[in-house]
Amino acid sequence: MLRERFEGEQIDAIYSSDLSRASTTATALSHPRDIPVQLTDMLREVRMGIWEDVAWGDIEYTDRDMNEKFGKDPAQWKIIESESYENVKARMSFFITEAAKRHENETIALFSHGFAIRAYLCLLKGIPSHETSKVPYCDNTAVSLLHYEDGEMKLIEQGCNAHLNEQVSTLANQTWWRTERRYLTENLRFMPLNEVASDALLRIFQAKAGERAHVDKQYAAFLVDEPVGILGLDTKRDSKLRIGWLSYIHVVPARRKKSFATQLLGLAISDFRKMQREKLRIEIPSGSVGINFMSRSGFVTLDVTDTTCLMEMNIKNW
Repeated sequence: MLRERFEGEQIDAIYSSDLSRASTTATALSHPRDIPVQLTDMLREVRMGIWEDVAWGDIEYTDRDMNEKFGKDPAQWKIIESESYENVKARMSFFITEAAKRHENETIALFSHGFAIRAYLCLLKGIPSHETSKVPYCDNTAVSLLHYEDGEMKLIEQGCNAHLNEQVSTLANQTWWRTERRYLTENLRFMPLNEVASDALLRIFQAKAGERAHVDKQYAAFLVDEPVGILGLDTKRDSKLRIGWLSYIHVVPARRKKSFATQLLGLAISDFRKMQREKLRIEIPSGSVGINFMSRSGFVTLDVTDTTCLMEMNIKNW
């Protein structure tokens, strides 16, 4: 949809954060034009320090005060080894201004991340940290238009997502950003299953995993204190091939179709990336509804038999 939005538009250069989720998005504009994407760490997302690779649900549960400051007054947000709000604004401003100077009378595209973009827009609009909420978060692939002339940067359009429909829009399917209603968390927190004294969860595990031999790591997922799902991993199988195996993923029926399975899958990817695995595989019973979920999540089918469907996802550098 982003590619279609820019069809026919002149783009002279493309710059992107070197994080793969941004550079992958940048290919929507680079591939049709045969323009290289120039990668830079100057457009990276804020460095999260010890929060890196930790589930938002865990952060909300264990560090509620700093989690609130992160969204509402980021200048007061301080985490061990994190990057300051002022530094994010400064590096974004410096790089974007210098890029504009290099490409006088040209149109360039820059790809960055939610917090970093929001910080830069606050800087442009002169909005102090404690009023950050006046600049809403951008949707994924939303477009802001800047005009640079005579040493002045002007914001022409902010966070436009007109190319997205409600089925695709990230924000349309979430409520955490809405100001007109009481905030309710949509983020799961996770615990190793063997540390959770819950007979109900163990029964779910037995029903879903049965006597499978290839499950050596299991997690229980909670919405605050309510158990909503479980995850099983096989961390030993095909380890020398840098392949991780997802043994099972299960969300209780009452909590399905609310993105929780996606969060469980994200935990699996996070774990296997730390083990330097490059691919994630799963075997699903043929005809299972889980095949559609895995396909939507980026898995491709490798093999199908009368009983199972073998699927794989590339998780390298994601």
